[in-house]
Amino acid sequence: MKIERLLAIIVLLLNRRRVTARELAERFEVSVRTIYRDVETLNGAGVPVISTQGHEGGLTIPDNYKLSRQLLTFDDMLSILSTLQGVNRTMQNNDLLRIIEKISALIPEDKELHYRTYSDSFVIDIAPWGMSEIFRVTMQIVHEAVGRSLLLGFTYTDAGGQESLRLVEPHTLIYKSFTWYLLAYCRERLDFRLFRLSRMRDPKHTREHFIRREVGALNRFAERDNRPLVELIVKFCPAIQVKVEEHFGPSHLHYEEDGSIIATLTFPEDDWILSFLLSFGSDAQVLSPLRWREAVAKKVTEMQKLYSSLT
Repeated sequence: MKIERLLAIIVLLLNRRRVTARELAERFEVSVRTIYRDVETLNGAGVPVISTQGHEGGLTIPDNYKLSRQLLTFDDMLSILSTLQGVNRTMQNNDLLRIIEKISALIPEDKELHYRTYSDSFVIDIAPWGMSEIFRVTMQIVHEAVGRSLLLGFTYTDAGGQESLRLVEPHTLIYKSFTWYLLAYCRERLDFRLFRLSRMRDPKHTREHFIRREVGALNRFAERDNRPLVELIVKFCPAIQVKVEEHFGPSHLHYEEDGSIIATLTFPEDDWILSFLLSFGSDAQVLSPLRWREAVAKKVTEMQKLYSSLT
């Protein structure tokens, strides 16, 4: 992770008189360009990293510079710790734990009670409820492969239920819409792909390192979704108003005089829509389009037949 690398660079430069950008790039397994971006970040944060050219050139921090608590305000520390602790509830990564301990040690003694109160009153936890140990292990393996730039192999099941063996160059872990994804260069497809971690089985990283590629803007991967869009009009009963408002923005909702809610929703057309609609049970009624109204009715009939045979 970037913050881990930035802290490690500061410590290295404080303990050694001069380090080249190439040495740092090899040590952290990133590009030289990334190291120079890190240097810009550190300079912007008030850590004076000086770059010199020539035979004995490199990156240095002035001898009179001392890393102090003033680098981070108390509020900065609270925000960073909350975020790292939230991520580590999923990762359970020793490196992250060491960073948490280092930053915790910078908290002044007179602020420790405030910190403990804050920790109890504000918790970030991106781990899903009931997260299985299998998923946690998958996350740890993928995270290590990303951090160390190691090739990663796994069995993947796509949205259509088709399984395939994949060998990828893992670049970025992404948490979006309550789902973890891996952005990786697939050596079978010869292009970048997004993989849902929940669809991976038996992930294993190899000992072979890869050179990271230029990824570009992440938005372009979402734009690759070429599924046609469908506009759904769904009527929700008043009893689940809070749940509906949690799922959808006010611009999509219209409130009827009887308290029912008419939602106009646009989604990529896929089979998951059926599961989504059924999750609301009898509290939702599809008004249009007709094909999705019929699809829900057919599935409900099939379920009724299944359960009516029980004694």
